[in-house]
Amino acid sequence: MHSEINGNRWWLANKNNLYQELFAYVSALDSRQQYRQADNIRYARLYGNYEMIGLGAFNYSRVEASYNVTNRVTLNVIQSLIDTVVSKITKNKPKATFLTSGGDFSLQRKAKKLTKFVEGIYSYTDFYQTASMAFQDACIFGSGCIKIYISEGEIKAERVIIDEIKVDDIESYYGKPRQIHQVKYVEKSVLKAMFPDFELQIDSASYPDASTYGQSATAKDMIKVIESWHLKSGPESDDGKHSICISSATLFEEKYDKDYFPFVFFRWGERPVGFFGQGLCEQLQGIQLEINKILRTIQVSMHLVSVPKLLVEASSKIVSSHLNNRIGGVIKYAGTPPQYAPLGGIPAELFAHLDRLYQRAYEISGVSQLAAQSMKPAGLNSGKALREFNDIETERFMSVGKRYEKCFIEAAEIMIDMAKDLYLSEGDFNVKTKDGKFVETISWKDVNMDADKYLMEIFPTSALSSTPAARLADVQDLLSAGFISKEEALKLLDFPDLEASLNLLNADSTNLEKILETMMDKGEYFPPEPYQNLENAIRKTQQAYLMFKVQGAPEDRLELLRQYMEDAQNLLMRAQEQAPTPEQMTRELAEMGAATAAAKVAENITEEENLLTRGALDLEEIENESAQEEVPEEQIVEEDVTEEVVEEE
Repeated sequence: MHSEINGNRWWLANKNNLYQELFAYVSALDSRQQYRQADNIRYARLYGNYEMIGLGAFNYSRVEASYNVTNRVTLNVIQSLIDTVVSKITKNKPKATFLTSGGDFSLQRKAKKLTKFVEGIYSYTDFYQTASMAFQDACIFGSGCIKIYISEGEIKAERVIIDEIKVDDIESYYGKPRQIHQVKYVEKSVLKAMFPDFELQIDSASYPDASTYGQSATAKDMIKVIESWHLKSGPESDDGKHSICISSATLFEEKYDKDYFPFVFFRWGERPVGFFGQGLCEQLQGIQLEINKILRTIQVSMHLVSVPKLLVEASSKIVSSHLNNRIGGVIKYAGTPPQYAPLGGIPAELFAHLDRLYQRAYEISGVSQLAAQSMKPAGLNSGKALREFNDIETERFMSVGKRYEKCFIEAAEIMIDMAKDLYLSEGDFNVKTKDGKFVETISWKDVNMDADKYLMEIFPTSALSSTPAARLADVQDLLSAGFISKEEALKLLDFPDLEASLNLLNADSTNLEKILETMMDKGEYFPPEPYQNLENAIRKTQQAYLMFKVQGAPEDRLELLRQYMEDAQNLLMRAQEQAPTPEQMTRELAEMGAATAAAKVAENITEEENLLTRGALDLEEIENESAQEEVPEEQIVEEDVTEEVVEEE
């Protein structure tokens, strides 16, 4: 048993005594917060629908296997609601976007690249999937957690079981504790690889009690590790500390000068006071327990009154063995024949009360039963109707959705700060990010900006609907209103099963966008080609030129766009001047080896000449008709006047 030396100020202890201070402090926290462990176990049981002993690494899988548990009827409304809410909220992938206020062109380009930089970190850390799991924890336990850290020269993110996080209740009364501890069991071999200088201390560290967790060879290889953070008390203070300890040694300690903890916390509901949130399990546990009780009553009642029973008169002299299920059997009796007793009925009010509770659970959570069953209301077939229905249902989760999106801003801020630290320590830090259909590598030095030069906001990955029908309706509305062109509409559809066809149709626009971006970013000129849609290239380059000019782009980059438009215009004029005649086209096709096509063109020309020769087409008549069609308007008016005078005479 460890004893405290500096009271609860473990961060003031020296390295030799730090592990004793920390283990004593965290043990005292555990003894005072046993109610949290009991609550979390209860919520996990309600969601998982089985009796688990605890949430620790050694007891979470132990379940009660009695007859009453394995043969009971269950109607788990909590699990249904949580799974539905998690799918609805986490289907959106918030995107951290960086905006500059009055910045020049260079800062604006850096902000755009910084947006891609953070997207790349989200991608390779699988942050969206980890966030989905943490949000599920928030629905079950009230709070979910993601830890962001640096390992092997990379930024990584992992889900943290909320029971591992320890904070002092009094210190976190306003929801902002000054210290946080993570208690975790780690295998000895992993710790030895991380801290090779402490192999003896790691081997001598205590492992879980065998009498509590059973005799297991794996248990003896797992030891308790406490990682702790304490924020600085003020800007000029030096009492910030970060440490990693086991029961026999302090493995690591350093000064901690950050103003944040490397954690992102998700909460389903905010409490008026305290650090941890309120989960959906806590809100619905009363209804779920009552549903379980009613189901048990119905189950027992059905077993008691639904089994047929025979009424046999005591003096009827019936042999009990004759009462069997033999076909055509004979039952001898005297007096009153045996008869079945009427089956008892279960009150309909009991089933009505069950249905009412089930419906109230959905009303409390704000989830429609149709959404939980993946069904749409009858009559909602159009994309517009589905969009309106989703908007109405989403309003209930507006506050939850904003808290979910805010966590992505907090994660982006931590990742940017860690990227800066990696750049300073390693000399460089690169991230691969997806740029349309290509992969781009972005270095931190190309996006490095002071925090006061930009503003971070969260936007959805796509403002369009996610379902194909609703997305198609969105694009059709924009197209019919004239806000976008047909080519832009095809790009916005982005249906995976049409990707090959859409890539070909959008190849011209994609190529032009890549050329313009390369010229503006790198200052390299790429001339237009006659195989492009030159009219479209001129129009879009003109739009890009005006946009970049407003943004204050350097004159040398604007000159590249002007040169591109001039070259494209020259190619277009040259193509119009050099339009080949049918005879020239025939010769060119023949020279290229397209003999069949050349012969077909020549055949068409010869056929027209033969028609003129045979008189099938009267050339003079055609010329006279053309001349009549070109009679001046004044002459027509004079003839009309002359005809009117003659008629009057």
